[in-house]
Amino acid sequence: MRVLNWSLALCLAGALPAIADTDTSKDGKCGNGVSCWGSMYGDCCSSSGSCGSTQAYCGAGCQEDHGWCNSKQKRAVSSSSTAPTATASALSCPSSNGTVVKATSGNAYQVQCYLDHSGGDMPGMPVYTTGLSGCIAACESTTGCIDMSWVPGSPQGPCYLKSSVGSPVSAGNVWGAIRVYPVTTGTATSYAVPTPTSTTCPAINNTVYTASCGAEFLIQCSQDHAGGDMPGGGFYVPSVEACAASCATTPGCIQVSWVQGSPQGPCYLKKSIGQTISASNVHGARLIQNCTSSSTLSSSTTKASSSASSTVSVSVSSSTSVSVSSTSATVSSTSVSSSISSSTAVSHTSSVTVSSTSSTTVSSTSSTTVSLTSSTASSGVSSTTSASSTITSSANSTTSASSSTITSSANITSSVSTTSANATTTTSSNSTSAFSCTTKPTSTSLCVPCEGQPGNDPTNFCGFDINTDYYQNVPKTCRTVTYTFDITNTTISPDGIERMALLINGQMPGPAIEANWGDTIVVTVNNKLTNNGTSIHFHGIRQNLTNEYDGVPSITQCPIAPGESMTYTWVATNYGTSWYHSHFAIQAWEGVQGPMIIHGPTSQSYDVDAGMIVLQDWSHATVDSMYDAAQDATTGGPRTMDNGLINGQNTWGSGSNATGSRFTLGTEFVTGQSYLLRIVNTAIQSTYKFYIDGHTLTVISTDFVPIVPYNTDILNINIGQRYNVIVTANQPIGDYWMRADNQNACAATIQALDIKGIIHYTGSTGGTPTTTGYNYTGECVDEPVASLVPVVALDAASDDTSFTYDVTVSPNSANLFKWYLSGTTFQSQYGDPTLVHLIENGTAPTYSGNLILDMPTAGEMVYIIVESGIPLPHPLHLHGHDFWILAEGAGSYDSSVSLNLKNPARRDTALLPAAGFIVLAFLTDNPGVWLMHCHIGWHTSMGFALQIVEQKSKIPSTITDSCVLQNTCSTWDSYATANDIQVLDSGV
Repeated sequence: MRVLNWSLALCLAGALPAIADTDTSKDGKCGNGVSCWGSMYGDCCSSSGSCGSTQAYCGAGCQEDHGWCNSKQKRAVSSSSTAPTATASALSCPSSNGTVVKATSGNAYQVQCYLDHSGGDMPGMPVYTTGLSGCIAACESTTGCIDMSWVPGSPQGPCYLKSSVGSPVSAGNVWGAIRVYPVTTGTATSYAVPTPTSTTCPAINNTVYTASCGAEFLIQCSQDHAGGDMPGGGFYVPSVEACAASCATTPGCIQVSWVQGSPQGPCYLKKSIGQTISASNVHGARLIQNCTSSSTLSSSTTKASSSASSTVSVSVSSSTSVSVSSTSATVSSTSVSSSISSSTAVSHTSSVTVSSTSSTTVSSTSSTTVSLTSSTASSGVSSTTSASSTITSSANSTTSASSSTITSSANITSSVSTTSANATTTTSSNSTSAFSCTTKPTSTSLCVPCEGQPGNDPTNFCGFDINTDYYQNVPKTCRTVTYTFDITNTTISPDGIERMALLINGQMPGPAIEANWGDTIVVTVNNKLTNNGTSIHFHGIRQNLTNEYDGVPSITQCPIAPGESMTYTWVATNYGTSWYHSHFAIQAWEGVQGPMIIHGPTSQSYDVDAGMIVLQDWSHATVDSMYDAAQDATTGGPRTMDNGLINGQNTWGSGSNATGSRFTLGTEFVTGQSYLLRIVNTAIQSTYKFYIDGHTLTVISTDFVPIVPYNTDILNINIGQRYNVIVTANQPIGDYWMRADNQNACAATIQALDIKGIIHYTGSTGGTPTTTGYNYTGECVDEPVASLVPVVALDAASDDTSFTYDVTVSPNSANLFKWYLSGTTFQSQYGDPTLVHLIENGTAPTYSGNLILDMPTAGEMVYIIVESGIPLPHPLHLHGHDFWILAEGAGSYDSSVSLNLKNPARRDTALLPAAGFIVLAFLTDNPGVWLMHCHIGWHTSMGFALQIVEQKSKIPSTITDSCVLQNTCSTWDSYATANDIQVLDSGV
């Protein structure tokens, strides 16, 4: 997932160097042509032939030919030499990429895998040599040779010697080597060609830039490298040297890519060196010597003014009042608009405040409160940045084994009961901590079904009906429904193509949660994953007064660590169809998702409930590897999915080559009867047009809102949305296609128009349908809001408060998009969730600056206007609330746009039109910390989100069991510290 092991570089496929003649491990075993690169079990291949990500796999005995090893990174960032070295006889690509080999004459050459240079060929080329080492030997014996390209062959391959270095050209079958020259600084020696007098590319190609701390970088004009991007990529600096200066002060950075711009261009820091890509407007710099000091004086062979340094003042307040000041070179700072930061997890058992101010161009400061055990070891500090150039810091704490733990039962979760509002609380405190947690006792009062309500039958919703205001009334069923979810690593082949996945109870979609309106739902989640945190979010559930169970890491909880469990308890205060999914990074689209049915009244009767229709897109590569590839400065951008699934099934390919099988509705249609279908779109990026050949759909609810029925042939359904529809079996007996056509105008899928299921009528032949689909115009739209008329009519009140959040996109490059709200990407930290931070400290963390909205007053109507100049729609989802849709349209919103305040459409997920606006409103009636975000999975991870702190003063009193929250954070912090886990995306 997006949590990767920083020091061990637990990367995923798509962001890695190519490894010849290997397959990715599907069962956790490696060796004999099977690699751990991109394996869900971890990227390191141990001496025993198993994939993993801990020191036991990546340390001694690790097989470098079959995955990542610690030694690989150490070669790339050696403190004893400025570049990796190798013997000529051992040269091989990609393992020798970037290494320096010395010839017997003493001349040095740096290996450049899969890179050619145009022109410069010397007369008589090619000559044929055995290996790249033979090509280097030929260069050594040829006067004027400074560069070479060798094409592997058996037993020999052609070698092209060159007298000059032309523009780099990416070539997958070329192994290159370039003459470099020694440059000595202190006790270390680097290698580069002489520095020219010009200070821009291409003149500075292969010259050395020296940062203020002594770090040296080899400039590589017109070169990018695939993958390896560190968090915060895309911040703007004036030159490739300035980009390298930021790398010098960022732990783990060994390579940069700078996209040429005027006066500035985006800078991408990299923790690994992937395949070389030729790109005329991208210039790189590779670390060839680490920092030699923390001096702020610049000593540059190119542009001294481009160097960057930082001085950070750190104050630590605790029961022993210590003040610490740091100017260490290990403090990293980028005084530019980095969008995504990273920090290690912190534990939650005492209070320490860490703040930092930069001595460079940062104009404002901020602080973040974190909690450490009272017996913390000496802490380093890693500085991170937000898009507003505000630096926040978090302590890289190491807690001792003797750290105290909570003495009370930290795992108690109590079912929500309407009779327990006045229950007293019990508090248990860590004796060495300033923070105490509270567990409200379970009510011992006898629950009387339907007590004080219109009816006496809980199965008939206690007399409440379709016209009941479900925001104010909930049936008292006194019924609890319990589920247990085991989340595991596995492999599946939903369309006949096998790939790795993460599943709930071994199935995709996961098991359906099914309950009645008013029931209490208890879900215990057991994280049995190899190396990922997890959580479960119940999409669209308002979590009225149960914010702690909204299931959003970084916002309402810490992730559930591997080997740990968490129990979610909430009341079904609304009814209809939805889904649940992991909210940990983009884990939901590796398979951690499933349907949810809350039975309640309907606005039109039907004969048979035919069940769930879950629509999702699918890729044959893991979505994590696709995310990594999307971040690359040159090759990144929108991703294309392979297929779509209906209830976890579809075919792939056509004719005799097709694999997989179609979903067939388990209920046969009987002529004259009507059938309820519950349709949900759980895709990562896809919009569908859903229809059944020859049939009409009667739409009776949208999300969790019953509506006045309307008819349509084709249903537009966007990500996260749900519709209940009734289909009448009024066509000739036969077999019919059910279709979910992906709208490639929104986001591409290869098999976009072959996502189909089958409906059989009773009495049909039961064969493959031959029916014809409807004609339509491909488009990215929602169902018309005028058609979505809620049965329970509620008007939107007058404007009390309004927040306008413009959605803009940073022009990082032609292919790479970074999503912004009000100029800032959202950022949060797994180890410091907003809700826990607020309970412990009374304030919310400020990682995302103004992307946290404080709404302190109950009962106010809040308007949010979202605008986008981007020609791409965004499905917006708000946690904890339904919202009214007051207006939407193309272009920008202004006061001339009329707002529909009279029973407008109401739902929890709506589409922001491409290059348009949407005006939303909701009532502040649910204390909690709530996320609002784009439900395109990539965009959420990129930071297209904000959070709302609603009625902050009331939030602590709504928490059923803060001990569970604290325990979850404690176990996560221990896991994150032990495995050096970093947040590499927005945190949500």
